[in-house]
Amino acid sequence: MFLIDTDPGIDDAHALAMAFTRLPADRLIVTTVAGNVGIDTVTENACRLVGALAPDVPVHRGASGPLLGSVVEAAHIHGDDGMGGFAWPERPLASEAGTHAVQAILDAADRYGRDLTVVALGPLTNLALAIRLDPTLPTRIGRVVSMGGSPAGWGNASMNAEFNVFADPIAAEIVYSTTPLTLITWDLTQRVRFSHDELDAFWASDSDAARLLRGIHEHRKASDPAIARIPDFGRVDPLAMAIALDESVLVEADRHPVVVGYGGLAHGVTAVDWKDTAMGRPHIAIPTRIDRARAIELFTL
Repeated sequence: MFLIDTDPGIDDAHALAMAFTRLPADRLIVTTVAGNVGIDTVTENACRLVGALAPDVPVHRGASGPLLGSVVEAAHIHGDDGMGGFAWPERPLASEAGTHAVQAILDAADRYGRDLTVVALGPLTNLALAIRLDPTLPTRIGRVVSMGGSPAGWGNASMNAEFNVFADPIAAEIVYSTTPLTLITWDLTQRVRFSHDELDAFWASDSDAARLLRGIHEHRKASDPAIARIPDFGRVDPLAMAIALDESVLVEADRHPVVVGYGGLAHGVTAVDWKDTAMGRPHIAIPTRIDRARAIELFTL
């Protein structure tokens, strides 16, 4: 069972489409969290994606902001609507489920236990709240794959912090201090790059998912001339989804505790305890090498 906690987002849309085309609807749950843009918008985007590609998948609205501090968004990257102004095709929106995302996580853990995989593509607010309500949660579920962090300090939200962690560092610290997850870092996506031609090939088929993602990306290229000047691209959330769908994509990883800073220059910084001195904290898998060919297969819709 896959529970995908997401803040769509253009990259999130690709990652969700990867799951929707490979897993049956009764093996999927979507929860939303404020991140790239506000909770109303990311939830609407999730409902649009589900309505277009997997209408039987439940969508649960989640946290509207971080556990502490001001809301941080990335509308300057994704546009006010999270999709760069993309005009959605006329499709029915999926209805929101009545249960809050945090309760949906707890219910899924109760029902599926170690068969539950959590794929966290946005800030970790929902998962942190679920752990606060039930501290046994990390021991009761299966794999957790999260996109976030920049141990090398290649920040995209500040000079040294990655957006998902910067947006809610307290939540990230709660999760990283309790959960032995796999962390797909911004650093990895700066090393594993894909060309314009490879991106176009991901959605070159005639499937519903490919047509939708092709439309989103063609609109982005047409509306942002700077895209054409970028020589290659990281695939942040899709890489997290690829590793969640197929563990063999992860070839090599470092495994150490990770501590998150709060406030000032340390805000959202992901510090790796390379000497393993932080007793009582789980070792987090930080991939350093992936099977690029297999990732491309999974990226292709």
